Amino acid sequence: MAQSLMVSAASSVAAGSTEPCDRCGAAAKLALVLASGRQLTFCGHHANGYTETILATAESVFLEPGFEWRGAQVESDYIGAHRADAYAW
Repeated sequence: MAQSLMVSAASSVAAGSTEPCDRCGAAAKLALVLASGRQLTFCGHHANGYTETILATAESVFLEPGFEWRGAQVESDYIGAHRADAYAW
């Protein structure tokens, strides 16, 4: 299980992904799980471009190590309790 931080969506650092971005096919830097259970992956460009939507809709957010997602900065005031979530890259 990966450790994740509670923000509007739970955030976690995951091992390097081999998944492509669901929008453009570039290497994914962020993966998310929606309330429906659907999983999406985004490259850095699209992850940052969809920050507000991701924060509003994602149940869990997983970041590639070293990726500085704008959403983590937007929600930095709300980082608090830790929650474990599982996500397989």
